[in-house]
Amino acid sequence: MRTNKLLYSIRWQFAVIYLVLVGIVFGVVSVAISSLVEDYLVDQRIKSVMNVTNNTAVQMASYLSDYDAGSMYNIAVKNGNDSGGRFLVLNRSGIVVVDSFSDMNGVKLSDREVNDILYGQNSSSYGFHLINDENGGFWAVYCTSSIIHNGEIIGAVLYSSSIQDVVDATAMLQARTLTIFLFACGIIIVISLFTTNQITKPIKKLTDVAIKISNGDLSQRANIKGKGEVAELAQTFDMMCGRIQNMDQQRSEFVSDASHELKTPLASMKILVESMLYQDNVPEEVYKEFLGDINGEIDRMNSLITDLLLLSKMDSDIVTINLERVRISSIIRKCITALEPIAKERNIRIKTDMSDNFELECDPLKLRQAINNLIENAIKYTGDGGHVTVTTKHHAGEGAIRVEDDGIGMSEEHLGHIFERFYRVDKARSRETGGTGLGLHIVRRIALMHGGRVDVESEEGKGSVFTLVLPLVQDTEDIE
Repeated sequence: MRTNKLLYSIRWQFAVIYLVLVGIVFGVVSVAISSLVEDYLVDQRIKSVMNVTNNTAVQMASYLSDYDAGSMYNIAVKNGNDSGGRFLVLNRSGIVVVDSFSDMNGVKLSDREVNDILYGQNSSSYGFHLINDENGGFWAVYCTSSIIHNGEIIGAVLYSSSIQDVVDATAMLQARTLTIFLFACGIIIVISLFTTNQITKPIKKLTDVAIKISNGDLSQRANIKGKGEVAELAQTFDMMCGRIQNMDQQRSEFVSDASHELKTPLASMKILVESMLYQDNVPEEVYKEFLGDINGEIDRMNSLITDLLLLSKMDSDIVTINLERVRISSIIRKCITALEPIAKERNIRIKTDMSDNFELECDPLKLRQAINNLIENAIKYTGDGGHVTVTTKHHAGEGAIRVEDDGIGMSEEHLGHIFERFYRVDKARSRETGGTGLGLHIVRRIALMHGGRVDVESEEGKGSVFTLVLPLVQDTEDIE
């Protein structure tokens, strides 16, 4: 419910933001258009009015000089009727000499437009005035032009004309613009709500899936298709969920396998102990045999717990690598020395070819553990009298440690799983040899920690080849 309210709020916030942004843009555009239209209309009217005023001033020059009021009146009336305005002729003192309407004769005018001509440096001027009348008033434009005779300003012509039609046209444009704006706002609200719904719908689905996963259902997926940012987020989210589910499954399998592996030797020891407890007059050699078996199971449990602790540290990134430069031959010799007694018990011969002796920058202890696991594994799965061969070779910046045996091998179906935890090709044989099912997994983890890899080749009945590949020290020189 809280999520739905949040998404509903987001939708309206998007709508309001869209509306405000578009409103600002539309408002600015509307004002700009209205201003441009108004300026254009006014400029056209001013040019027309100013042209009429200038022409009239030229016509009045000779008559004002001779004080021929009749001729000036006739010109003023005729030009006023032709242009639809009113003409006033003023003398040098600003007194009206002629009025085409015959209302202001003898009145002294002090309007700015008149003063600009008579007392300023302008030859023409104009301005806008609100004229009040019985209809409520209207806007008029005043244009003045100097009357010049013999190079001297002897008066001025003032022409007044209504410009209310321009004001009305501009007002109508603004009203229509407002109507379009309100209509556009309605459309924008609908579009923005639809758009935000399309945006928040996958987000809501992601949220619902996340809630179900947090409640333990790791099989949930958003399954949102598309190429947008939300779709990419959903696809990444699904990938993360898949990995979490896989990790949880691996954890469950690990716990189950570890419990089983620990339970098996405990069950064996319990049977052996009960056999000694509940049987009378057990021969000493039987006691020793049972105690030897118990000791072997304890060793196996100890080995398993050691491997489990090591893997736990690797999984939690606790294990650190202490890098040193070492020759691969020194590490391999130590491993063979430690495993030679086990091989001799079964008459297995360990052969080496370390003529290609290279230098690695590695953690010697961990690398020794990995190589030891490979060689020990080869010995366990090689029959009595068999051979294990360890070869070193480097090429193209990589060093390879190859451990080959002529043992039982394995079929192709096992090769893809051999490095998994607790995976065994032959579980019965693994328990006989004391294997924990973690050795090869540890080898791979150590290889990855060093930026390397481990490969396997095997054929059932013909043996196996494990190759540990690690990056070389760049300035390595071969030892002949």
